Amino acid sequence: MMNFLLSHLSLPVLSAAVLLASSPYVCADDGKEKDTDKPVTYEDHVFPILKKNCATCHGDGKQEAGLNLANYANTIKGSGGGEIVVAGRSSASRLIEVLTSTEDGERMPPDGDPLSPEVIELIKKWIDSGLRENAGSSVAEMRTLGFKATTPTDEAGPGAVPVNLSTFPSVTTLRPYPLLAIAASSRAPVVATSGYGEIKLFDPTTHSSYGAIPFPEGEPLVLTFSRSGRLLLAAGGKPVQSGSVVLFDVATGKRLASVGDEPDAIMAADISPDEKLVAIGCTSRLVKLFSTEDGSLKATIDKHTDWVTAVAFSPDGKYLATADRIGNIHIWDGKSGGVILPLSEHKKSVRALSWRSDSGVVASCSEDGTVVWWDVKDGWPLANRPNAHTDGVLDCQFGPNGELATCGRDGTVKIWSAEGNELKKFTITAEETAKSQLPPGVQLLPTRVAVASDGSTVLVGDTAGNLHSWKFP
Repeated sequence: MMNFLLSHLSLPVLSAAVLLASSPYVCADDGKEKDTDKPVTYEDHVFPILKKNCATCHGDGKQEAGLNLANYANTIKGSGGGEIVVAGRSSASRLIEVLTSTEDGERMPPDGDPLSPEVIELIKKWIDSGLRENAGSSVAEMRTLGFKATTPTDEAGPGAVPVNLSTFPSVTTLRPYPLLAIAASSRAPVVATSGYGEIKLFDPTTHSSYGAIPFPEGEPLVLTFSRSGRLLLAAGGKPVQSGSVVLFDVATGKRLASVGDEPDAIMAADISPDEKLVAIGCTSRLVKLFSTEDGSLKATIDKHTDWVTAVAFSPDGKYLATADRIGNIHIWDGKSGGVILPLSEHKKSVRALSWRSDSGVVASCSEDGTVVWWDVKDGWPLANRPNAHTDGVLDCQFGPNGELATCGRDGTVKIWSAEGNELKKFTITAEETAKSQLPPGVQLLPTRVAVASDGSTVLVGDTAGNLHSWKFP
């Protein structure tokens, strides 16, 4: 029964532990130590479960597929060189995947009733809290990130450029996979685009490839570079299954940290300018702020009443802007998450937020077709373009000189001046549309925009996974 398990042991070891799992075992506050205060350990909690349900096939006597779950060392080691538990990441642990599978022939144990949700949550908590062997053990070493935020000094120095990225096999999809996320470094000629299970890196001018970085979490729905240019944030996951944020070293492609452990793919995320906080927006309507250094949850914002679709730190780190699926926007304190003011103008889902480089203006775009430039001092809409794109605006991004790039469901890409006036409009050509090989009924649309670090080029992804570029006017 474990052959299927061992054939899928390609999950990487993630380097951050986020202690978000909760336990159902809560006692009354009678002055005694609560069960939730005690660490979940292999010896006290997990071994009895594995012994009862798995020892017949994976114990000291019989070890199907070479896997022995009868002792701590062998459970951690896994089998065939692949781990079945990943410290701090129950959502990336193959053991949890097979325990919760609904497919015949995959779920463990194969005979009898599946494990109860309470038991599975207990195993998850053991994994997420660091795979302790017993009450006197420390958490697994892989929880220590070794990641330290850097304090930005000046804006003059160049950012990181990828060099000699490792190679890996790409996943081939049956149909063209849309480009769902794009980001341009503000400090170097580097653009990141999303693929299925991977992130591709390009030179924005020549489109020459620097290589790619694997994203085994699933679909990267958000990409953004840190202010220093040395980090790339990727957020996403598997819809209705799992979601997380991963930080990569741009120069090497190395994974530095992973935060968030959501039950759904993360569609909104950003990293603070000092690289100490990651903000995520959730389909649970929450905004969460995590420490990048230890993975801890620093603040939770529950003001939104629908899915959070966009989050963005201001370049100076003073503010955090968040938006949701019914058009609400809020400005928060970028450190504490304290409320500052609401912004009210949109009637439908806000698709993106972008800050001007001076942190004085934030732009928003919506499915209602509107683009708004907001003065964050008092929330006043300095410019409002209600028909910026017919049928909806899909993305917006400021350039370094104050111009704003947008794209929409009308198939166009537009450049707006610092005063909010339309300067230029681009359209994907009919020839490019004919080459896209999209299924019948699927329109070739621009999906995401970014602006190159020198402000000379707007880069656009489309529903067929292509990357386009045009020069600024």
